[in-house]
Amino acid sequence: MARVDITEIRRRQIIDAALKVVAEKGYHNSTIADFAGELQVGHGTIYRYFKNKLDIASSVIQEIIENIAEVVTAEPPDGAKTLEEYRSQLYHIGELFYDLLDSRPDYHRLLFFEALSIDEAVTAKIDTAYILFAGYTELYLKNGIKEGFLKPDIHTREASLAINSMLFEAARRLYLDSSVDAESKKAWTETIVGIMLDGLAL
Repeated sequence: MARVDITEIRRRQIIDAALKVVAEKGYHNSTIADFAGELQVGHGTIYRYFKNKLDIASSVIQEIIENIAEVVTAEPPDGAKTLEEYRSQLYHIGELFYDLLDSRPDYHRLLFFEALSIDEAVTAKIDTAYILFAGYTELYLKNGIKEGFLKPDIHTREASLAINSMLFEAARRLYLDSSVDAESKKAWTETIVGIMLDGLAL
């Protein structure tokens, strides 16, 4: 019979409670007492698993980064051999990214409005993640150059950072738009892929 990891279960519960509270109140307006109240446990329970509020926030950010990394790495960057396959890859990644954020609406406030004002260490963690994501996007660009879909003189590092910035800004705007629907997401994806393929195309 599989052994149940009680520590991991409790940490998961605390992280979920913290996400819910921060999504409603913001990080700086939230307290350990709020997290404990959401779980209906005492303060001491929280401190058994996390050092402080910052430790919880750092764990939450790490979870978000890992989930986005799964999206970024969902397609093999050298897998496309035709322009149509390449376009399909880009659409698929965009759809997965929006689906992830749709499935976790509590990520939005922390990721887009709170994260960079929490702590220097958290900011550094996010910046490192963006660089890693851009490195993977750069592999897609290099494959596009190799296969002849994209210009050979592209500044791939800068272009990858710019493309990822568009994707994150699209997600932020979609979150702010209360009337967002599938067509809105499609429009953003078409726009970003269009800029990428038309602007960088050979």
